[in-house]
Amino acid sequence: MTVRKPDDDNPNADQRATLEQLIRWRRDVRRFKRDAVPDALVERLLRLADLAPSVGNSQPWRIVNVPSAELRTRVEENFEAARNRAGSGYNSDQADLYFRLKLAGLDAAPVHLAIFCDHGVLQGHGLGRQTMPETLDYSCACMVTVLWLAAREAGLGLGWVSIVDPAEVAKMLGAPPDWRLVGYLLLGWPEEEHLDPELERHGWQPRTAFETRYFTAGAAPLLNKAKGTRPAEATRQGSVTLVGAGPGDPELLTIKALYALQAADAVLFDDLVAKPILDLVRPGARLIDVGKRGYRKSCKQPDINAQMVSLAREGLNVVRLKSGDPLIFGRAGEEIEACEAAGIAISVVPGVTSAQGAAANLKVSLTNRNHARRLQFITAHDRHGALPKDIDWSAVADSAATTVIYMPKRTLAELAEIALVHGLDPQTPAIAVANATRPDERVFASTIGAIAAALDAAHPDGPVLVMLGEALRYATARDAAKQAEDIAVEHGVLPEQS
Repeated sequence: MTVRKPDDDNPNADQRATLEQLIRWRRDVRRFKRDAVPDALVERLLRLADLAPSVGNSQPWRIVNVPSAELRTRVEENFEAARNRAGSGYNSDQADLYFRLKLAGLDAAPVHLAIFCDHGVLQGHGLGRQTMPETLDYSCACMVTVLWLAAREAGLGLGWVSIVDPAEVAKMLGAPPDWRLVGYLLLGWPEEEHLDPELERHGWQPRTAFETRYFTAGAAPLLNKAKGTRPAEATRQGSVTLVGAGPGDPELLTIKALYALQAADAVLFDDLVAKPILDLVRPGARLIDVGKRGYRKSCKQPDINAQMVSLAREGLNVVRLKSGDPLIFGRAGEEIEACEAAGIAISVVPGVTSAQGAAANLKVSLTNRNHARRLQFITAHDRHGALPKDIDWSAVADSAATTVIYMPKRTLAELAEIALVHGLDPQTPAIAVANATRPDERVFASTIGAIAAALDAAHPDGPVLVMLGEALRYATARDAAKQAEDIAVEHGVLPEQS
């Protein structure tokens, strides 16, 4: 997920996160970088949090900054003592896991904030407190939640330390008698970012279904669903469907893919999925951008896996929408494995891969029987962004094969050079296609000896694939005038009349 960093001058540098993404990403952070947080940023976040709602407009929160290294050390010692006392209450296996969990980031977080509730506050004239005096504490919790979301939007993480002796911490910080500690907060740049809670990730407690906490008054006795008395329908488990969106043309979407989009409760979509396809999603379904952007900040695969599982555990029908065919260089294996490990039902709807879409527009048979006895798909991009070291170069150099190269932008020149060394004829036809099947599709017909230079000079935006082999001598690029007209229509620009 992408958030706006406070020092971004370019408003288009990153897409601002949605409220839903911020809520899902609001996790208790325990692993911080030691980098300082600017004082001006801390003040801005605290002023935003101070706008939180409170009963009777009482604003009972009292925020104490703790910059002193000596006081921080004493708080950390208090935490360790409280943690040891709490750990003694678990059985051996649970205690072992408890002591292996990282429960606070007191040693690294650059900002420490003690949050107190002033129970002697006169502001608000007691409205609501005669019947529910605890609403003062609830108001403070509202303030902390606002601070949490504001911190996440700025790219910061926040941790709420509750394993301390509140009376002792209040005393060491010199708090007045009417101030009661609500929580000790840690603020800083997160060392790592995850969409799933750390306690769930390390096996302490998974999230349970929403239905276990939702009731309708008068329909049935209000029982504690979380203790196993929930009705049968509340146990509904969600599912995940990996859906291939095709290369871009919405008319290439399969009927089965369309059915999946119109039955989805949540759709996690890639950056390359065309907007007209997103417009086919059922109204009311959640649309969550988890795009993996090459060589740019993007969602990490483990976080995407965790979010799919989390949504399905809420009982939702989840669609993981991927450009092309999810089973061809689409990381489908990792997502299938994550769902199966979590016990989540998963199915796959294949899509038209970009090679097929590009070949159709070029009106070329990739398996022309006079020139190709084999069709092979390879990637020019390993998990580190480099040319894979285990490519079978003799297969690439085979004059009787058609080779389709996915993700070649950064490594095409290197790939071509090595293939030529292994015997590939430099005059072998090669065609690069950018944005295959979309209105702004661009085709670059050349040879394997020259295609890298041609592509580098054009520097096309969007996804690119390269096809090479003798079968491509029969390719027919779309009429250039028609292609220019399509692009003009797509972008709302009328061509000049001569």
